[in-house]
Amino acid sequence: MARAKTATALSDPRRVALIKLLEERGPLTQAQIAKALNMSWGQLQWHLYILEREGRVRRITKNGFTYYVSAAASTQFLSDLE
Repeated sequence: MARAKTATALSDPRRVALIKLLEERGPLTQAQIAKALNMSWGQLQWHLYILEREGRVRRITKNGFTYYVSAAASTQFLSDLE
């Protein structure tokens, strides 16, 4: 079975750390997340893909920037972007 189909949101400690970061700090760009977690761009894209697919992370675009937020984010963080 393909790797993408078998990967789950919480099966990797880096994804758990990513979710925790977004819950603590709110909306972040991909560059901010990569720097905070010391991940390469490609690694981060893969983990964001898995988390978005499972509904754990949402992508919001505002003023040409794409922000990622935890699906459980409070409305306070979301209202800052909208």
